[in-house]
Amino acid sequence: MPDFYLSGISKGEYSEKGSLFSARAYPANTLDEVKAELTHLKENFPESSHYCYAYRIYHASRLDEFSTDAGEPKGSAGLPILNVLKRHELVNICIFVLRFYGGSKLGIPGLINAYGAAAEDAVTGGKKLPWIKTEKVTLHFNYVLQGKVEAVLKKFKAEIITSGFGESIKLQVEVNNQSKCGMLNSLREISNGKIEICN
Repeated sequence: MPDFYLSGISKGEYSEKGSLFSARAYPANTLDEVKAELTHLKENFPESSHYCYAYRIYHASRLDEFSTDAGEPKGSAGLPILNVLKRHELVNICIFVLRFYGGSKLGIPGLINAYGAAAEDAVTGGKKLPWIKTEKVTLHFNYVLQGKVEAVLKKFKAEIITSGFGESIKLQVEVNNQSKCGMLNSLREISNGKIEICN
């Protein structure tokens, strides 16, 4: 089954017995991005009683899934949020749901419904696009090949992540994994195998 991502930040909410559940879905490629956003939300919404969230993030070739109830009863908050991500086949996305307590307890079934409904509303409001897995490759080559290498990278829509210019050129590039094999073959061909390639 194909995976999807959201093209930008989207928001949703759900209200029950005076409590407001405010959801925010964010693109996230690393755990550091999730932690930074959590810190940002805590600083900007100190009146929130709970900061529950879940994410699904590709790390290398492994899909990391995580959810936290953040003080709510076990399984009543994080898991319903994670299930929304799974149901929509979303990756490299984190959904935060902030609860602003209204004075009435909802019980575990009520919490499961509220957190899930808020997360669902955030996802529904976002733009869903197919997610294409990419891979990073490091290239090491002489300056005489620079023009040819850049032409190949452009052809295969590879993005330069980092670059170093010393006695020779060192580039780290990111490419769609479906294009990777063709790109590497082209690079070997234009350099007669003289490009050093590290996956």
